Amino acid sequence: MASIDFLPKRLNDPPVVFRGMTTREVGMMAGAGFVAFLLPGIVAAFVFGMPAMAPTIAFMGMGGFLVAGGNIMRRLRRGRPSSMLYRQLNYKLAAAGISVGDERLITHSSVYRIGRETHGQGDLR
Repeated sequence: MASIDFLPKRLNDPPVVFRGMTTREVGMMAGAGFVAFLLPGIVAAFVFGMPAMAPTIAFMGMGGFLVAGGNIMRRLRRGRPSSMLYRQLNYKLAAAGISVGDERLITHSSVYRIGRETHGQGDLR
């Protein structure tokens, strides 16, 4: 039975879907754009008396977030592993005291010393 001696590095990476973003990133950008532009859309709908303006402005904002977010994500991830951006965000949140999920990250450094200390004339403690 034949076996594969190696696995290509990008075999398990999520595929790039749109403007250099993965499916999860496209969903995050689309959701953020929709939520960010929903309130201005509701305000415009009340001002102009056209209820269809709220979802229209929200969807236009979603499209703008996808275009702008694709450019930003591409610049941030250029030449780096795909998980590095998420790890940096996770570390910054942990350093600020915000715990995400079950992971606990080390956010401080200190010096550890292993060995025996001698006191007096070579007596071991």
